[in-house]
Amino acid sequence: MNTIVIYVNLMYLKNRNPYMENSGSAHDEKSGKKKYQLILINALKKEIETARRLDPEKLAGEIEKTGFSCQHCGKCCKRAFGDNRVVLTPAEIEKIIEYSGLSKLEVAGPLIPDVCEPEETESEEDKDMESPCITQELEEDMASGFFRVLELLKEDIDAEGNIHAYGWMLRRKRNGDCIFLEKDTKRCRIYPVRPMLCSTYPFYIEGLKLYTCECEGLGEHISAEESKKLADSLLSRYISELEDTLAMYEKYEDFRRTAEGQEIAGNNLEKGECVYIVHDSKGNTKLID
Repeated sequence: MNTIVIYVNLMYLKNRNPYMENSGSAHDEKSGKKKYQLILINALKKEIETARRLDPEKLAGEIEKTGFSCQHCGKCCKRAFGDNRVVLTPAEIEKIIEYSGLSKLEVAGPLIPDVCEPEETESEEDKDMESPCITQELEEDMASGFFRVLELLKEDIDAEGNIHAYGWMLRRKRNGDCIFLEKDTKRCRIYPVRPMLCSTYPFYIEGLKLYTCECEGLGEHISAEESKKLADSLLSRYISELEDTLAMYEKYEDFRRTAEGQEIAGNNLEKGECVYIVHDSKGNTKLID
């Protein structure tokens, strides 16, 4: 199975939640931020400074040596072949909205853990984003998945039962595939404005080093010119995502957690809804999903 993980950088995902200590954590008197939040902010600033000094020519050489040519198989967009969540910055969301004519919540949803594990073979109705047919078994699977997500996010639930998420991801179909993946052609419907993660796949930079995800196109010939373009895009993506995460951490304000809040969130879920507060570089957004 292709383990497609949303590799942005180590801090961007593993430490996505700025709340890293208990409620008794030390605070900076001037900023009101927690000690560990300040550590993350300072570390991000240093990583951004170092990232800006990376040599694109050296990076292009590594890409050319590795080799890559897209096979147009669409597997990177399909949940059956691995975790296909695509993290979005607010700027990317705006581009997709303008291009597609869709609303923000039609394009993006809260970045939450991926717990569903669909089969590699799917029915035609599951493949179809517009299919109204949801079986009882599918409803039960979806409910079970959301309750597992709720358990994973219990430290991110506030006293009012709101679930706090740290960023956005592309919406997916009921079967987990990207909503912009065309069923018949396996092409992307928003290709000209596709997210940076998609345009640089299967390469990513983490901790200032180049890595690759599993992909059938790896090892194929790539020209020096294309390698240079990809290297420039990768560096731009890396720095943009670091800056976006830094802005989110700087705007983040912690919240109160209670057992009652977790109970409220569970009751909401039983009624078929989740109330999220999504934190990003612009601030936060409250929504019912």
